[in-house]
Parts: sequence; C-alpha cells; structure tokens
Amino acid sequence: MSDSGGRADWRALLNPYFLQVFGICLFGWTLANMDQAFFGYAIPPIKASFGIGDQEIGYILSASFLAAAFFIVVAGLLTDRYGRRAMFSVFLALSALMVGLFSLAESLAMLIFLRLVGWCLCSGMVPIVNSYVVETSPARFRGFNAGILQIGYPLGWFIGGLLAVELMGNAGVGRAAGAFLESLGLMSAEAVQGETGSWRLLFMVAFLVIPVAVALYWLIPESRRFLEEKKAQDAAPEAGMKARDRIALLLSKQYFRRVLLGWVASLTFGGAYAGTAFFFPTFFHEVRGHTLEEANLIVGVSYGIGAIGYVVSSLVGEFVTTRRNTVAIWVFIAIPIAAGVFWLDWGLGADIALMAAMTFFFYGAIAVLQTYLAEVFPTRVRATAVAFVAGIGINVGFAVYPLVVGALVGLIGWQWAFTVTVLPSLLLTGLSTLLQINVRSGERLEDISE
Repeated sequence: MSDSGGRADWRALLNPYFLQVFGICLFGWTLANMDQAFFGYAIPPIKASFGIGDQEIGYILSASFLAAAFFIVVAGLLTDRYGRRAMFSVFLALSALMVGLFSLAESLAMLIFLRLVGWCLCSGMVPIVNSYVVETSPARFRGFNAGILQIGYPLGWFIGGLLAVELMGNAGVGRAAGAFLESLGLMSAEAVQGETGSWRLLFMVAFLVIPVAVALYWLIPESRRFLEEKKAQDAAPEAGMKARDRIALLLSKQYFRRVLLGWVASLTFGGAYAGTAFFFPTFFHEVRGHTLEEANLIVGVSYGIGAIGYVVSSLVGEFVTTRRNTVAIWVFIAIPIAAGVFWLDWGLGADIALMAAMTFFFYGAIAVLQTYLAEVFPTRVRATAVAFVAGIGINVGFAVYPLVVGALVGLIGWQWAFTVTVLPSLLLTGLSTLLQINVRSGERLEDISE
C-alpha cells in the first residue's frame, strides 16, 4: 500500500470549485473524442466513397498525427500564456467545426485538410484539460482525478460507436435526414444516404458541439493556481517566462531524463494505440467478417465496458502502488490480451469480451501515464511540458504507426501487422516507465516537480 499522503479524506472531492472544473473538463474532453472517433467508425464507407485503400488511410492518419505533434506544443504555450479557460472553449469549438465539415467534403483533398486541422485542434486540448485537473484537484486525489479524466477517451468512442450504429446502419434515418436537408436546400438526399450509407450524417452531429463549447466558456472558471503563477511572473522583473525559456527549462539537466523517458513511453504507447484503435472497425469488418454495424458495435461497446479500466488504474495508482508501477503493470498484462484480440476468432461475443479486456488494461494505462507526466513538471511549464513530452511523443507515435500498419497489412496481413508493431511497443512503454522516478501518490506538486 502506498504510504504517502496519509488517510484519504474523500470529502475533499466535494469542493464546488474542483467539481465544476472537473465536470466540465470531462464533458468537453468526451465530446472532443466522440467527434474524432467518428472518423475511425466511418473508415470503411469513406474508403468506398473516395476509392482509397488501407494504405491511403494510413497516410491520412499519419499526416494528421504528425501535424498535431508540432501543433500541440503551440497549444501548450498558448495555454500557459493566455490561460486554460479561453483555450478550452476555442479548441473544442474549432475541433467540432472541422469534424462537422467532413459531412460536406466532396474531394479527398478537402477530407485530408479537415482531418489534419481537426486532429490538431483536438490534440491541443490535451495540455489544457490535464493541466486544469492537475492544478485544481486536492493533492491526495490528484492522480485519481486526472486518471478519471482520461475516461473521456473510451466514453467518446463509446458514444460515437452508438451513434455510428444508429446513424450509419439505419437506412431509414439516413433517408429521412437526407429528405429534410434537401428540403432546406443544404444538400441532396442522395449525398446523405448514398450507396455507402449515411456516414455524412454521423459527422453532422459534431456541429451540435459548437454552441456547447461557447456555453462552457461561461461555466468553467480559470485555474486559480495558473492565475497565481501568472500574477507572480508578471510582477517579476522579466515579466514572465517566454516560450524559449520554458523549452530550455525542460531540456535542462534537471528535467532532461524525465523528458527523454517520457518521450519513449509516450511514443511507443501512442503508436500502439493509433496502430490499433482507428483500424479496429475495419479489422473486425474485413478480417472477422462481421457486418459494419457489428464491427462498430464491438468497438463501441468494448470501449464502454473498458472505461472501467481507466477508473481502476487510477485507483490502483493512487492508493495501492505508484503511478509509475501501475503503468508497467497495466501494459504488461495487456500484451497477451491484445494478442488474443488479434488472433482468436471465437465469434461476436468473444470479440466483445476480449476487446473490452484489452481496453481495460491497454488503453486504460493512459489514465495513469498522462497523469504521471503532468505532475512531474512545475506549474510554470506544466501545460508546455504535457504538450512537449506527452503531446509530441504520443502524436509522433500516432503519425508513424498507422502508416507502418497500413503498409504491412498488404504484405503480411492484419494479424501479423498488429503483432509485430503493437506488442513490442507495449513492452517498451512498460520498461521505459520503470526507469522513471518513482513518485509517491499524494505528494505536493511543488515537492515533486522541483
């Protein structure tokens, strides 16, 4: 049992300020991931509509992740300069706008552009929501709360999966929506419900997130810790840190080891995630022979069940062992389960069960990994550090692995493509994390980061 922090006082979680920030961050992060999940569910009909294959999809995914690897640093710098509140709403609204415009894309070039910009904006929310929750949480529950925040990943994919099944798989809904939109003169009914289903209707849901993002700006308060830090910096002779100063601090001798190992863990984990998550609907449809609706159901329901793994990993990292150790435990357990998902063809029920178990451990590890990387750097560069370490690492992995997997599929098939890329990567994630400093749960941010 972790010996730090003393006895947990659960009443600390009832702080209205924290609950307001946490609830809005989780809600917004879920909506952002729901929007981005639409692309994964719609890959099969998008391929058919635009006449492209798995390798081309890999190129699109990789390009968007590579662009986000650079943009997320800009997002972190903007967040540390202008505050968490404004950037939260701006990035959420613009990300939703890009996803909604997918429904109107008529050319492959436009589709690629929207995917690149949309993913950059969604990724830009990573340093915002993580910094928000880390800075506003009671110290004893900081890791637990930041970990729970990460269920926005599976919840977004779960909700997106349910919407995909209903809107893409129900021809009646597509025809009705198409007739309505045609009557308004917005687009033809055939464009909404064509031969490849109503995938455009799915992306239209994202437009509804824009007014929500505007409303959330007036509901979420700014981080008090950020305001205090900014006030102190503005009062200093140098009037605050500049972007180059923040980057220089992260690359200094004091923090370079944390940065380097964080990059390795983030890159390998992000690559393993992106090399599977966006391809699973296609894998279950084309390899296992499930209908598109069944494939989306497998992935969506599995994410819903697997979200429990995010909660459990957060609890274990906070109250049983350290977050560093929890990351290693979770990814090492995930390796044989992931192999089972790739190779065991036991029917629809077994696919859902194995996917849910894999999501529990594999994807659930991000709840602890992101928290760990957010708390080991000082407040004045936290959002920048989350972007520079986790953001770059994860998005470079996101950029490389879909490209590699997409290319390998045509050479060695889906199962081997997954096996030779994902399983060794998870092993590296666990090993590199074990080489990091072992932070006791419940320590003050100042004591850890300095």
